[in-house]
Amino acid sequence: MKTYKYETHLHTSQASACASASGDEYIEKYIQAGYAGIIVTDHFFQGNTCVPNHEQETWENRVNQYCSGYEKALQKAKEINIANKTVGTDDEFKVFFGLEQNFRGDEYLIYGLDKNWLLAHPEIELMTHKELFKAVNSQKGLMIQAHPFRLRDYIPSLSIHLRDIHGIEALNLGNEPEENDLAEQLAKVHNLPITAGSDIHHIQNVFTEDGKPNVTGVEFETPLKDIFDYAERIKFGKGKIIR
Repeated sequence: MKTYKYETHLHTSQASACASASGDEYIEKYIQAGYAGIIVTDHFFQGNTCVPNHEQETWENRVNQYCSGYEKALQKAKEINIANKTVGTDDEFKVFFGLEQNFRGDEYLIYGLDKNWLLAHPEIELMTHKELFKAVNSQKGLMIQAHPFRLRDYIPSLSIHLRDIHGIEALNLGNEPEENDLAEQLAKVHNLPITAGSDIHHIQNVFTEDGKPNVTGVEFETPLKDIFDYAERIKFGKGKIIR
């Protein structure tokens, strides 16, 4: 049976300081890897962003730059879908918008807040965990704690906010296996939905040197309609992570 695979954690060079791939570069690679779509989740303004700070640029200009990686990916996907005559079909390659917010080391994947919402809510930059969770819920979105047990020099301490999330990223390709195992165990103990994402930053990482797909994500039996469809399915435990 055919399934539909989606990358849920992806960074572009337009907004993430640690990424080298432009948003549009990913599309053909993920189509070749057998994926039905990607969700662009660049580092937001409290994270490792390359977007200028509030002292250097207006809020509007900052949001415009932040969203440009997603917009480049979206435009490239549209061109390919038109060329392949897949627009409006189950085979249409989808590009959805998300973001990754940082709270002094613990990070969250946010789905359901779009560019217009960001432009109208500059206060998001300084929201607490609880305030951000409330804002995401108000838009019927999804808030996932990313790689909760990742141990790195830039992360001062592990911080898990179980009251302010809808689920946990249990498989992250940037993690060590034991870090992913702990995340999945935590989700099971607290009966929380799980997701998976490649946390990809560089185009050469989509495939291994011998040409095999080197990415993960979540797959479903039917294609996603939009980002809110993704949020709802995850909340109800639908779909499975790609191991």
